[in-house]
Amino acid sequence: MNKLLTFSLIVFLFLSCKTDKKSELDFYAENKPSFFDLRNGDWTKNSWIRKPENLIMVHESFKKFGYDKLENLIFKSDKEFLIQGIYIKRNFKNLTDSLELTFNKPELQTKYYAEFWNRRKAEKNDSVVYEIIREFNTMKSDKKQRNYENRFVNDTLVDLLQIEFDNDNLNSKKAESNFYTLKRYGLNQSAYNLLYERAEYSELELDREKLKKELKKATEYTYPWLIDTEK
Repeated sequence: MNKLLTFSLIVFLFLSCKTDKKSELDFYAENKPSFFDLRNGDWTKNSWIRKPENLIMVHESFKKFGYDKLENLIFKSDKEFLIQGIYIKRNFKNLTDSLELTFNKPELQTKYYAEFWNRRKAEKNDSVVYEIIREFNTMKSDKKQRNYENRFVNDTLVDLLQIEFDNDNLNSKKAESNFYTLKRYGLNQSAYNLLYERAEYSELELDREKLKKELKKATEYTYPWLIDTEK
């Protein structure tokens, strides 16, 4: 619990945990954008996400995509919540509210909050984390708020979030467009998974064999951004 980076970006942990090895002979090349290790890496050892500029980029990209589209990935009850195997025995809303309230106020901090903010100060990202938490709390009460600073947005990350989580009215035309978006970013293994390993795409009519031939092969398997959900 004490290793959680920031609760305004907590949903992103859902994008970072599942990996699975492949047995097929054909592997496909997978580029690694700057944020790639957030999918397959260990957040507790990740120095990239602790940098203020990267926290801001992820936050502003999430705002553009819409935090509300990710909220169902947190399993909450009144006294606890669960995020991809990380169990927190606290009320989620009370926790984020308390983190905002106790920033730079040691007289209000219990041991938990003092340790949280001391870690952020040691990482030199405490002010940024506070602003993210403050904005996140505001968005909890006004889910229509979508104000974001475009200069900090990473369009690649937004596109990948849309492909994975914005699947309302998904059809064959949109699926093919998503395939070519992944291919354009050099995420060939992810594009393969879209064709063959994603439940939401499995019933759509696509010329899978033709599209597969367009992918760039690799000599070894690389964990993809768009994970296999069929296993």
